[in-house]
Amino acid sequence: MARAAGYVLRLTKSRAVELIEGADGTGSFPEAVDDFAHSRSAPLTCLVCVGGGQITHVAAARRGMRAAVGMRRLNIGPLVELANPVRRRDLLEAVAPRYRHHLADRLKEGGLVPPATFAAAAQALMELAPEVRSALSRFGAGRRERLARLTPDQRRSLALQKDTLATAMAIADIDRAALQDWEPPLEGDRTFSFLDGLPQMREREDLMVLTDHGRVPGFDRVLDAAHGAAVFENGDVSLTVVMANHLPLEEQLGADLIYFNETYRSFVIVQYKAMEGDDEEGSVFRLPDDQLKIELKRMEHHLAQLKRCRPNDCRQGYRMLENPFFLKLCPRVQLAPDSKALVRGMYLTLDYWKLIEADGTMTGPRGGRIVTYGNVGRHIDNSAFVALVANAWVGTTIEQSAVLVDLIREVLTSGRTLTFAVRSEKRRPDDGEGATVTDARCSG
Repeated sequence: MARAAGYVLRLTKSRAVELIEGADGTGSFPEAVDDFAHSRSAPLTCLVCVGGGQITHVAAARRGMRAAVGMRRLNIGPLVELANPVRRRDLLEAVAPRYRHHLADRLKEGGLVPPATFAAAAQALMELAPEVRSALSRFGAGRRERLARLTPDQRRSLALQKDTLATAMAIADIDRAALQDWEPPLEGDRTFSFLDGLPQMREREDLMVLTDHGRVPGFDRVLDAAHGAAVFENGDVSLTVVMANHLPLEEQLGADLIYFNETYRSFVIVQYKAMEGDDEEGSVFRLPDDQLKIELKRMEHHLAQLKRCRPNDCRQGYRMLENPFFLKLCPRVQLAPDSKALVRGMYLTLDYWKLIEADGTMTGPRGGRIVTYGNVGRHIDNSAFVALVANAWVGTTIEQSAVLVDLIREVLTSGRTLTFAVRSEKRRPDDGEGATVTDARCSG
């Protein structure tokens, strides 16, 4: 599991001035450092010591690409300057004795600080320099306590919801760093969705800001059951996300992602199923699965309706696969609030899954029928799935998208959380109708 950690960067005064003057418009800059191991999907917080043994700045950071042999880019910024620099000795005295040796070495030499040691240092630094509290809040004891209060069922539901959101953001090419700003609920708060802990969350009474999507099939119905909505943006693209359910977090039965590409008027629907086991090698999904039978029957019913739509006859409506239904089989899902990575898993089309179920060779050592990474033969991974969906190579045609309202209603009453994500292109004043494909354009 990717975990947040810290890095101590020591700079001379002249080098600090040079880097700050050369920073980009956001105040960020790269610095070449000795290579180090840290997941690029996990947060890294940098303690900067300028001109001596005092901590003078704090900044978010990210492990970048190789800079040279044995060197690595450390992408830093923007800097938060401490009103009163913290002396190395004061920080060491403020942490528990078991952390002092490792922390002293890093403060003297620079480099990566292990997660537990850095969490202790961050907690102490927030007391010594309150102005950096927001930059270091993810390492605070209060946040760890709130995470610890979550039950296993709550953590599972949040992890699944987080991945539906992360997948939608990846497809829309939206920076997933915003996921790392998530905060666990305060004591006594009721949380229904992962969006509740994000700063982008819009309260239910403010959902009228989302009415621009009223022409998206099923969107109004989703808003009626919404427990949170957020809008994420990247350049000319926006992603509107609504999470809807009817059950408390700990009682939710699973998660579905419905992703709508407004430009191509195309839906893709992903249903998540948990495998037994913690890693790819040992994970299994056992057949038959009674709940999945019910859900597959629903998919088949709606697929039959889609097939009755008139054939696509326009360029924008072309799909390599006109079946929007996918399963994502995941090894045991764990909540990793500091990571922006997608959960590993196997994407399988509905058509392929039907062949898997009918295959008598998929038998385990005790005679039961199982699906594993080893016997499934092939599957679509995260990267391939994102690439296929991003430009609507798979999914519903324009005509088919209009008939999915009944399916959305059924998912909303299933006990599962529905993540409804709409990817749109921002319209400039001189764009007229913009690039969005409409039924009228393809009606001939």
